[in-house]
Amino acid sequence: MIVEIGCIAVGVPAGYLLRSRPAVVGAVDRLTTWSIYTLLFLLGLSLGSDDALVAKAGDIGLRAVVISMASLAGSVAAGWLLQHVLLRGALDGPGATHPASPETGAATPPVTAHTGDRP
Repeated sequence: MIVEIGCIAVGVPAGYLLRSRPAVVGAVDRLTTWSIYTLLFLLGLSLGSDDALVAKAGDIGLRAVVISMASLAGSVAAGWLLQHVLLRGALDGPGATHPASPETGAATPPVTAHTGDRP
């Protein structure tokens, strides 16, 4: 665990110092992507070689699909709730354009969460 923390402790300042060099940033991006691909391949190789896991794949697969769909539905619901109930357009910038309202044909201003400086 010390090695992992040490790598992060050295990597963060190095990344900060090298952030203005596009060649370094691009190389790190490509290396990170290919490292993740390699780790996923090795994970799949390890899982595929486990006989007990392969024998239970049907049951595990069904549970994984159910959990994935529930997670997706919860994320969509939370995103909708955040956008439409909590924020109410608070993330719209001052120059944001809005669709014309059906009643007047004029653009509707964003509804903000704060109460100060109303037009």
